[in-house]
Amino acid sequence: MLRGSHNLASEDGGVLILTALLMPAFLFLLLLVLDVGNWHVHKRHLQMQADAAALAGGAYFGDCFSPDATKAAGANLAITNAATAYAGNGSSTYNRQVGGGSPRVTTLYNSRTFAVGTFVDPNVDIEQPCQTPHLMFDVKQTEANVPYILGAMVDALVPGGTSVVPAINARARVQLKKAVILQGSLPLAVPDIDPKHVTVTYVNASGGLLAGPFELTKGSSAGGLNYWSGSSSVTVPTNANVGVRIGVGGTSGACAAANGVGGTGYVCYDYESTDSGLATIRGVGAAGTPTAPTPRVWVTTSCAPSGGPFFVAENLVSPATSCSASVQAVMESSTTIVPSGIQLFEATLDGGDVKNVTHALTNTGPYWSTGYVYDIPAENGPVNVSLRWRYKPATGGPVTTTYTNVQRVYAGAEEPSGPIKELAVTSSESTTGAPYAVDSGSRTFTVTVGLKGSLDLSEIEKTVILRLTGGSKTSAVACDGSGASDFSDAIIHGCKTPYQINATGACPEASPPPGPATCVPNKTGSMVGPTEKALDDRFASCPPVHWPDYEVSTDPRVVKLLITDFSALDGSGHTTYPVTNFAAFYVTGWTGSKCATNDPPPFPVKKGGIWGHFIKYVAPDPFSGGVEACDPTAVTPCIVSLVK
Repeated sequence: MLRGSHNLASEDGGVLILTALLMPAFLFLLLLVLDVGNWHVHKRHLQMQADAAALAGGAYFGDCFSPDATKAAGANLAITNAATAYAGNGSSTYNRQVGGGSPRVTTLYNSRTFAVGTFVDPNVDIEQPCQTPHLMFDVKQTEANVPYILGAMVDALVPGGTSVVPAINARARVQLKKAVILQGSLPLAVPDIDPKHVTVTYVNASGGLLAGPFELTKGSSAGGLNYWSGSSSVTVPTNANVGVRIGVGGTSGACAAANGVGGTGYVCYDYESTDSGLATIRGVGAAGTPTAPTPRVWVTTSCAPSGGPFFVAENLVSPATSCSASVQAVMESSTTIVPSGIQLFEATLDGGDVKNVTHALTNTGPYWSTGYVYDIPAENGPVNVSLRWRYKPATGGPVTTTYTNVQRVYAGAEEPSGPIKELAVTSSESTTGAPYAVDSGSRTFTVTVGLKGSLDLSEIEKTVILRLTGGSKTSAVACDGSGASDFSDAIIHGCKTPYQINATGACPEASPPPGPATCVPNKTGSMVGPTEKALDDRFASCPPVHWPDYEVSTDPRVVKLLITDFSALDGSGHTTYPVTNFAAFYVTGWTGSKCATNDPPPFPVKKGGIWGHFIKYVAPDPFSGGVEACDPTAVTPCIVSLVK
């Protein structure tokens, strides 16, 4: 027994010796566990601060594209100031580093290196954020000389050893990406005009095909319009009208009566009248007699750039709401017309809001003219011209001759003339009244068409009108359901249903991508009243117009839009529209509103109009997604994406 006790005592001594020998190792492991944990805490917080700084700065990326020159000039500083506020360094307002480490944190922006260390990041754009080629904002965080928790014990265990972690680094980067999914848009599909083909077709009085279609060639752009032109020949009939019809779309096709409003992939204008066009050429045949002379008649306007008979509301200078028109004529006869025999010569204009307005023509020498006495309202559509001639020959009583619909003047409107904002016809004919009154037979004409430009930001300061509703067609969509309340709610609160960009422009897509729908159902019926009422509800507080110094994230006048190809709204029975793009718009007014804070429209508009400015929308968006690079010149919104 005593011998066993002695052995046990000996073993106790060995354990004590072993414990004493291992104790430094245990303490070192304890220190290691504690300080590795502390390192992870600092690293985690530093990464969170880098992420927060990158996202906070990225939220101001939109200022780079602000129409306000002062805000755009200060955008880089706004980005870095916002990032600094959340970076957790000594200058930060939020996210202070744990352990009182904020003074040790250094933050570098768009730097290829950290404040401490040899790491080099070759993929960083080192310019200021707004000027970076890849629209990026990179944040590199360094917390230097982080002390060990038990630094004194480390020094005791390892005399002369370091008692601090030299540097903890973290990085984050945001880049602007093209938004391909969008939620919260207005339930309105804004048409974008970017045709592949523009054609001219010549038709007779019944809409029958005389010649064409002839392709026009795209030329230069000016004043927000894209110009197409080309020359073509047509046999002009005797004493009859030739309608000049324009086809616009992704395909080329004829625009005679047989084609109706157009064909697959293209639309024809005049949209509503297949037996005439946006301009009329009068063919003049053999001369008549003094009692029934042959009229060579044409119309000019004081507002159209070409002086021709076609004009649009944009040609008017505010506060004018109408354009002055003049009727000119040469009365041709095989025998001399004696001035004393002319008892009456007058022109009557009738069409739209112009109801049988009659004025006399007076002789100017080379031709007869009413002068610019007719007021043609904006967006009136076509107005027909008729003449009445009364002549008393040497013997017998006076004879009155009426010439019905021998010419027309055209006030372009959204439905009949669509995106066509200018139309001019020229020819090499030297006869008086050419090119709109020419001798019958084969004639060559040059047609120039000015189309409303496709949506872009090149003239962001320009106030534009979105003609979203009106007539027999509508760009209203049933994004959240077919009910009237669904539509109104979507105007007030934005579409709850997300949509994504349709890459093919066709509905339905043959192979649609996974995720949200790429086609949106249209909302049938005239939606002018519901749209205006819902806009009044959405902007019930009549917020002030802050253009151009607005905040994209807080200004209620910033709205998102669905974009579709304009040919989808051609009235041909489409039940769905392809979502070809997205955009954002700063609303400054709409028809029917009682808000005194609204700006007036830039030109006269009757109904169903919303005016304001297209803007470059850049903001974090949890509902969107995208991997394509942001195009700063496109209307497509961009999202702030955390890529590192």
